[in-house]
Order: sequence, then structure tokens, then C-alpha cells
Amino acid sequence: MKSLHIIRNIEDQLACSAIRSSSNAEDALLLMQDGVYGEFQLDSVKIYACQEDLLARNIKKEYQPVSYQEIAKMIIEYDRTIVW
Repeated sequence: MKSLHIIRNIEDQLACSAIRSSSNAEDALLLMQDGVYGEFQLDSVKIYACQEDLLARNIKKEYQPVSYQEIAKMIIEYDRTIVW
């Protein structure tokens, strides 16, 4: 089952711990709102960041930026979406 984890707050330690322990190669992590400030190193998970949130905060990260339209497609494509 493919899971899309959306992190909106980088201070949510429970979310980070749960993603590390239960993720697989089909899962993805999407950083939104203040979540784009986070530094994540997850080998088995694709990491994306909301392009609009990166621009609004003037942040440049190595994560793949995605638009709101792409985020909507991701939510549909994944079997489940978990918002932290």
C-alpha cells in the first residue's frame, strides 16, 4: 500500500518517527506550510516540497518542488494520505 505523508509542522517528532519506522520504497513525504523548513534524510522515501510554500518562505531545498495541481494528483494516486 502506497502512503503519502504530509508534514506541515517540523516539530512533530511523532510524525518523523512513524514515517521512519513504517515507510517503504513506494511511500512519499510531502512538506507543506512550515514543514518546508525541515531537513529530512529518508533513504527509502521520495521527498517533495510544496513549491508555493518554498517561494513564500524564500527557501531553496533539494527536494522536488510540486505545485498545488501536482499535490492534488498525488493525493489521488496514493492509496492513503496521512496528514501530520
